[in-house]
Amino acid sequence: MLLIFSSVLLLASCEKQSELVTIMEIDNVAWHREYIPSGTNLHFLIDAESQSSTIQRIAIMASDIMYRDRLILDTVFAMPVKRQKLSFYYTLPYYEDTTVISFNGSAYDGAGRVASFPIKIHVSPGSEPIRPIDNLTLYSAASSGKSAFSLETMQPEYLGTDSTKVAWFDILKTPAGSEELSREWHSEAGIKFSRAEGFNFAEATSQSITSIWKNLTASTTIKQLKTDDVLLFGQNDEALGAIKLIAVYDEAGTENDRYVFSLKAIKKQTTNEEN
Repeated sequence: MLLIFSSVLLLASCEKQSELVTIMEIDNVAWHREYIPSGTNLHFLIDAESQSSTIQRIAIMASDIMYRDRLILDTVFAMPVKRQKLSFYYTLPYYEDTTVISFNGSAYDGAGRVASFPIKIHVSPGSEPIRPIDNLTLYSAASSGKSAFSLETMQPEYLGTDSTKVAWFDILKTPAGSEELSREWHSEAGIKFSRAEGFNFAEATSQSITSIWKNLTASTTIKQLKTDDVLLFGQNDEALGAIKLIAVYDEAGTENDRYVFSLKAIKKQTTNEEN
């Protein structure tokens, strides 16, 4: 409140002394005394006034060590007036470490003057929820459908002669000729599975998947698959994603036996040196 009050006083005192004054505030978070979580939607308020001209443009620059300098707002007014008030929402990116972000709000008037107002905030690390790939259908090994899954294409595929070319596949039910769905997946590519009861698949992030994976016992074969199962999968100590079984269909015969599931895969970020 002291900072806001001081800013108001500054605007009032500058009205007679400065030709162009700009004030900027973030009014929905306590940015001056708290760490702001990654992914927070910030509400900026900008007030700019020119004593002898009109406000032509308002812009905000953001700068931090991860994303460098970037223009997050650039508004040119079709009908400039002496005073412009602007409301703007901006969603913070997700950061792996605590990060300082500098925002610089600038107003430009018709006389070529520029007045800026800086704000510096501290952002706490976080992980973005992973967007799911929905309605994936893996057919029974006893059907003529695609009974294997590829992590390269992120789609079901036919199982070829080399089973290491796919991430996992449905196991054929024994004894031979059985029409019952095996409810069992296996990987020859080193992919391991583990059930994760109580895991929040809807809000799953790379961080939440990775942290739980370290404490699970995993195997290259997962059995007794059923509707609403949540599975985590990975390779050795590396978590790769999560699966939610939406439905398991074991119908008459074998042709339409299938698993319908959603998948969230952790996408590995590349560094600037790798790009």
